[in-house]
Amino acid sequence: MANEIVQAVRKAEQEAVKTEKEASQKAEAIILKANDDSKNLIVSMTKEIQAKAQKDLIQAQLQGEELMVTAVQKAVKEILLLKEVVKSKEQKAIDLVLSEVI
Repeated sequence: MANEIVQAVRKAEQEAVKTEKEASQKAEAIILKANDDSKNLIVSMTKEIQAKAQKDLIQAQLQGEELMVTAVQKAVKEILLLKEVVKSKEQKAIDLVLSEVI
């Protein structure tokens, strides 16, 4: 009977060691998977952020180009108005000179 108890204790110890080893392997597998998942998440988020930054940069460039076009159009209009003012003043100056000469 003592022999049976000793064998049962040894068997229980062996099973405990086996269970502990399996648990350790499972824990290691879980840790490895968590590391892989976190790396994948970081890569995914990095790509997403870079794509958004690129999109924002393109949008900013387009807005800058639109502002430039608007500014150029406004400058062209102002130049045309100034040319008209100069032309009218030029005619007045010619008329004044001619009136003084005559």
